This record gives sequence, structure tokens and C-alpha cells, in this order.
Amino acid sequence: MKKILGIILTLVILACLGYFIYTNYFENKIAVKEVETEKVSVNEYYIYGNHLNLKGSLEVTDKNYEDIKLTLYNGEDKDIDIKADVEDNKITFYLSETINEGLYLDNLEKGKYYLFLKLIYKDPEDKEKDISKYYILKNDTEYKDTTYYTLSKYNNKIVVNSNNDYPTMALDITENKNNNDIYDITIDPGHGGMDSGGVSGDYQESKLTMEISKKIKINLEKQGLKVKLTREEEKLTTNDVLDEYNKGGRAVISNEVKSKYTFSIHINKNTSKKVHGLEVYTPANVNYDLAKSIAENITTQTELSPSTNRLFKVSDGVYTHNFTDSEIASSLKGYEDKGYKAYNVTKNSNYLYMIRETGGYMTGAYVDDSNPEKVGVNPYYNSNIGNEAYLLEIGYISNSSDLEIILNSEDKIAKAISDAIIKEIELQV
Repeated sequence: MKKILGIILTLVILACLGYFIYTNYFENKIAVKEVETEKVSVNEYYIYGNHLNLKGSLEVTDKNYEDIKLTLYNGEDKDIDIKADVEDNKITFYLSETINEGLYLDNLEKGKYYLFLKLIYKDPEDKEKDISKYYILKNDTEYKDTTYYTLSKYNNKIVVNSNNDYPTMALDITENKNNNDIYDITIDPGHGGMDSGGVSGDYQESKLTMEISKKIKINLEKQGLKVKLTREEEKLTTNDVLDEYNKGGRAVISNEVKSKYTFSIHINKNTSKKVHGLEVYTPANVNYDLAKSIAENITTQTELSPSTNRLFKVSDGVYTHNFTDSEIASSLKGYEDKGYKAYNVTKNSNYLYMIRETGGYMTGAYVDDSNPEKVGVNPYYNSNIGNEAYLLEIGYISNSSDLEIILNSEDKIAKAISDAIIKEIELQV
């Protein structure tokens, strides 16, 4: 019996050894990289839209490096340019100062990529040669494993993993084998159900935004993109109230379906019939290229002009509106008057909830579980994955000229928006 048990034990050990050798040397085919004893502390990482951003710091004795890179290593180096600030011997690095830039994730090939900070020095004995030093990225955030789903044309799943052989942060990219419920873009037709939005005569904002949103959806789907609408016209009657939060809420759907972009479509209204024009709202701290492209497309392909509104204006037709001090005070007082607990509203919170709540902590989302029975819950309010979100006010329904243009230009408006989105995606590939 002892001999049989010994044989079984030997076989088990050999099997485990074989599996270890296979997984570490044949399957992954990644040679061991020599790393420095110091580790980089990563104190923030997030995915916004389809970009990964990292922020961290490193203490070094020799700060006279020639260059600094983020290295994606899978047997060979794939170097990514990063930015760094040096104070004394502390290097603080980041991929981008804006939340919608950094490492573009969608076109990375399948495989496992270990992440290192690479410092490049001149060889003191041979100035023609470089010496590279590699530092492990230690994840000091609360987000240990984060899963991102790429655009449907790539159909990959990327796990940002913190527990590896080195150990260092890594990107584990595999085929997404269950993509039925994964979408690329969410389109939010503003208002709906009992909420008609702005009204002018027989025309309702909710119906106009629905028509334009459906046309945008068709245009994008023709380009192979998967598009989710936050509401379906035939499923929502004038007696229905559209839930903003909780499961299936319009501010939650985009995160539920793992989309990369959210576009909330609205038509503005003002007590003054003279106020008119297009307004494209963005989060703060972004690259405004897409917003500017949308605004330019609409104003050049239709007769709509950029808005006359100057408050929170970034450029012609482009706006960013975070909560001001007075708006925060008013919001907190409103909670108090109703007997609510105050949400985490700050000057980092975007004023427009479809931008704020779909962008996770990057846009200052704050509808947590403080008052679930009163308002609802955004389960993604503190997420480190957020949709790159925009809210479009396509003219003013209260302005007769704007309304006429909108009624006669739905196809052109939808095409202008779709073209800008498609161009943005193609430029990043």
C-alpha cells in the first residue's frame, strides 16, 4: 500500500511540475525580466472610454535618466510614452493629464502583458549605449482586478490584474466569448414617458430626441458598432416614469452593457425665445476633440449655429459644467429640506447627471446608496471604469428658427453626430 501511495504521490508531483513548466514556459512564452528592488506605487488607475490611465510615484537614487516609459512586456518590450514630474528624488508619473487619453486598449493583440516602469540611462562606460532599468508596478488602489470589454470589432476581454508571477500589474487579453450583452455605444434619447421635456405647440422634446437617436443608431450600426438605446419608444407609454438609477435606469444602463461612449440627446428650452443654438456638454478635464468635431459637423452640415449662451463655454458650441459652490450649497440645502442624507456632491461632480453618473468617480458620480428608497442607487458611482459621456442640446425648442431647422434636418443632424463618432474611433485605431 505504501508503495502504491508513493507512486501516486510521485505522479501527482510530476503532473504539477509539468503543468507549472507548461504554463510558465510554453503557454505564456514570456522570459523572466530582471527588475529593480524598488517598486513603483500606483495610487490611481482607471479606464475612461477606451483609454487606461495610470498615476504613480517612485523614489530613485539616480534621477539623471534620459527617458521614461511605461513598458508592456510579453517577451519583448512595447514602450508607451508617459509624462513625469521630478521633485528631489521622487518621480511622479502619469499617462495623461486628461481622463479620455492614455493607453488605447481596443487594438492591443491577445496575450498577457506585464506592466513595468522603464527608466533609460546612458551607459557610463559607453555613451553610445543605453541601460534600461525596470520597476514593478505595485497596485496600491482599492481596484485590484478590473475587466474591460473592447469594441465589438475586436471582441476581446481585458483584465487588469494585480496578482502575477513578478508580481506586477498586467493586462490579460483574451477573446470575449460571451458578447451578446456587451455594447459599444449607448444613445440616450432625452426624457420619455410622462416626461415630455420641452414643448412647443404640438412638438415634444422626448419625441424629437427619440427620432434623432434612432437615426444615429442606424448610422452607427451600419459601421459595425453595437448600439444600446436607454429607452425603446414602443415600450414606454405616457403613463410610465423612466427610472434614472437602479438596475435598468437610464444613468446605469451604459455601465451595465459595458459601453465605451454615452451620448445623451436633448433639445434645450429657455424662457427667452431669442436664445438659440447648439450646445455640446462634456466632462471636465478631457480632450475636447470629439465634442468640437460634433459641434463643427452639426453647424456646418445644418443651419444650426453655435449657442449664444456664454456660461460654461469652452469653445463655439462646446461646454463643461461642473457644480459651482452656489449649486453645491443649493443641492445640500435641498437634501436637508427633504430630510435626505447628502450625496457626495463636490466641485469635481459634473452638473449633468447623464455625464456625471455614467463616468464613475472620474466625473464625480455621487448617487450612492444614501437614499435608495427616495431616489435610487447608482451601483457604479465609485467605479474606476466610466463611459466617455457627452450631452447634446441640439438647439432650442423655444426658438422658432431652431425648431424649424431641427424638424427639417433630423437626418443631417444624425449623420453629423454619427460621422464625428465614427471618425473619432477610426483615428484611435
